[in-house]
Amino acid sequence: MENVNPIDLVEEAILDFSLGEEEIAEDKLMKVVKSDSECLDAWRALAEVRLARQNLSGAHAACEQALSIAPEDLTTKVSLSRILVAKGDKEGAEKATAEARILGWKEELKD
Repeated sequence: MENVNPIDLVEEAILDFSLGEEEIAEDKLMKVVKSDSECLDAWRALAEVRLARQNLSGAHAACEQALSIAPEDLTTKVSLSRILVAKGDKEGAEKATAEARILGWKEELKD
Protein backbone atom coordinates (compact mmCIF):
# COMPACT_ATOMS: atom_id res chain seq x y z
CA MET A 1 0.00 0.00 0.00
CA GLU A 2 1.28 3.41 -0.86
CA ASN A 3 2.08 5.78 1.98
CA VAL A 4 -1.51 6.74 2.83
CA ASN A 5 -2.83 7.38 6.30
CA PRO A 6 -5.17 4.47 7.18
CA ILE A 7 -7.83 6.83 8.54
CA ASP A 8 -7.78 8.81 5.29
CA LEU A 9 -8.33 5.58 3.37
CA VAL A 10 -11.18 4.59 5.70
CA GLU A 11 -12.80 7.97 5.08
CA GLU A 12 -12.38 7.50 1.32
CA ALA A 13 -13.99 4.07 1.62
CA ILE A 14 -16.91 5.50 3.57
CA LEU A 15 -17.42 8.09 0.84
CA ASP A 16 -17.25 5.37 -1.82
CA PHE A 17 -19.81 3.35 0.12
CA SER A 18 -22.14 6.32 0.46
CA LEU A 19 -21.91 6.81 -3.32
CA GLY A 20 -22.91 3.20 -3.93
CA GLU A 21 -19.41 1.94 -4.72
CA GLU A 22 -19.55 -0.91 -2.22
CA GLU A 23 -16.93 -3.15 -3.87
CA ILE A 24 -14.41 -0.30 -4.09
CA ALA A 25 -15.11 0.60 -0.46
CA GLU A 26 -14.55 -2.99 0.65
CA ASP A 27 -11.29 -3.20 -1.30
CA LYS A 28 -9.97 -0.05 0.36
CA LEU A 29 -10.98 -1.26 3.81
CA MET A 30 -9.26 -4.59 3.20
CA LYS A 31 -6.07 -2.71 2.33
CA VAL A 32 -6.30 -0.86 5.63
CA VAL A 33 -6.87 -3.95 7.79
CA LYS A 34 -4.09 -5.82 6.00
CA SER A 35 -1.66 -3.02 6.81
CA ASP A 36 -3.08 -2.17 10.25
CA SER A 37 -5.02 -5.03 11.82
CA GLU A 38 -5.80 -2.88 14.87
CA CYS A 39 -7.65 -0.14 12.96
CA LEU A 40 -11.02 -0.17 14.71
CA ASP A 41 -12.61 2.29 12.27
CA ALA A 42 -11.72 0.07 9.32
CA TRP A 43 -13.18 -3.07 10.92
CA ARG A 44 -16.37 -1.20 11.86
CA ALA A 45 -16.77 0.14 8.34
CA LEU A 46 -15.95 -3.22 6.79
CA ALA A 47 -18.69 -4.87 8.85
CA GLU A 48 -21.23 -2.33 7.58
CA VAL A 49 -20.11 -2.60 3.95
CA ARG A 50 -20.28 -6.38 4.07
CA LEU A 51 -23.70 -6.25 5.71
CA ALA A 52 -24.94 -4.01 2.90
CA ARG A 53 -23.50 -6.48 0.37
CA GLN A 54 -25.34 -9.32 2.14
CA ASN A 55 -22.05 -11.00 3.07
CA LEU A 56 -23.33 -11.85 6.53
CA SER A 57 -20.52 -14.18 7.58
CA GLY A 58 -17.94 -11.62 6.43
CA ALA A 59 -19.79 -8.84 8.24
CA HIS A 60 -19.93 -10.95 11.39
CA ALA A 61 -16.20 -11.73 11.16
CA ALA A 62 -15.32 -8.04 10.72
CA CYS A 63 -17.52 -7.14 13.65
CA GLU A 64 -15.84 -9.76 15.83
CA GLN A 65 -12.44 -8.33 14.88
CA ALA A 66 -13.62 -4.87 15.92
CA LEU A 67 -14.87 -6.27 19.22
CA SER A 68 -11.53 -7.98 19.83
CA ILE A 69 -9.94 -4.53 19.62
CA ALA A 70 -12.61 -2.68 21.62
CA PRO A 71 -14.93 -5.10 23.46
CA GLU A 72 -17.14 -2.33 24.83
CA ASP A 73 -17.54 -0.32 21.64
CA LEU A 74 -21.16 0.80 21.37
CA THR A 75 -21.09 1.27 17.59
CA THR A 76 -19.77 -2.22 17.02
CA LYS A 77 -22.30 -3.79 19.40
CA VAL A 78 -25.11 -2.11 17.46
CA SER A 79 -23.65 -3.40 14.20
CA LEU A 80 -23.37 -6.88 15.67
CA SER A 81 -27.02 -6.80 16.63
CA ARG A 82 -28.03 -5.78 13.11
CA ILE A 83 -25.87 -8.50 11.59
CA LEU A 84 -27.34 -11.15 13.87
CA VAL A 85 -30.86 -10.03 13.00
CA ALA A 86 -30.01 -10.40 9.32
CA LYS A 87 -28.60 -13.86 10.01
CA GLY A 88 -31.81 -14.85 11.81
CA ASP A 89 -30.09 -15.25 15.18
CA LYS A 90 -32.81 -13.72 17.35
CA GLU A 91 -31.27 -14.79 20.65
CA GLY A 92 -27.81 -13.46 19.74
CA ALA A 93 -29.30 -10.23 18.41
CA GLU A 94 -31.27 -9.70 21.63
CA LYS A 95 -28.12 -10.26 23.69
CA ALA A 96 -26.08 -7.82 21.56
CA THR A 97 -28.90 -5.26 21.74
CA ALA A 98 -29.01 -5.53 25.53
CA GLU A 99 -25.23 -5.11 25.72
CA ALA A 100 -25.44 -2.08 23.42
CA ARG A 101 -28.18 -0.57 25.57
CA ILE A 102 -26.05 -0.96 28.69
CA LEU A 103 -23.06 0.61 26.93
CA GLY A 104 -25.30 3.49 25.82
CA TRP A 105 -26.40 4.06 29.39
CA LYS A 106 -22.77 4.07 30.52
CA GLU A 107 -22.03 6.73 27.88
CA GLU A 108 -24.95 8.85 29.08
CA LEU A 109 -23.81 8.62 32.68
CA LYS A 110 -20.33 9.85 31.76
CA ASP A 111 -21.75 13.20 30.61
